Amino acid sequence: MTTTVSYLLKSSTNQTLGALKGILAKGEAYVGAIKCEEAAVLAQRLYPDMFALPRQVQIACDTAARGAARLAGLDMPSFPDTEQTFAELIARCQKAIDYVNAIDDAKIDATAKTVLQIPMGQATMPMTGEQYLQSFILTNLHFHAAMAYGLLRTQGVQIGKRDYLVPAK
Repeated sequence: MTTTVSYLLKSSTNQTLGALKGILAKGEAYVGAIKCEEAAVLAQRLYPDMFALPRQVQIACDTAARGAARLAGLDMPSFPDTEQTFAELIARCQKAIDYVNAIDDAKIDATAKTVLQIPMGQATMPMTGEQYLQSFILTNLHFHAAMAYGLLRTQGVQIGKRDYLVPAK
């Protein structure tokens, strides 16, 4: 059996963004338990020149959804970056999961060997659909999800590796 681009994209999106929903829910519960301002937890950064938690989540979601659209030859979805609460970030994750899963597998798989021109700043980088998935989409999805995990963990949210690996129910 050959593993398809659509299978890898959809299973990774479901697992990673599904787990991110659970991590965010634990962050929301933690804020309630310690009675602190939600905005203060969401505003944290690992370093001043890095993005805060909401932007990390937004980029993880955009990477999966926009990557799926590019692979399928569809117009890029637009998700305004307006989330300011844990609940809104959880909803953003679900919206991205739903978007990716709604795309026809055949459209995604059709570009597996096709060379796509991927925008990288002012230039473009030629990559096949497979390369784009492996070298850009999944790498960025996991990086930004891991940053969101790290931001919550450094603030005391009791999450562990299992939370990062297992989607919330």
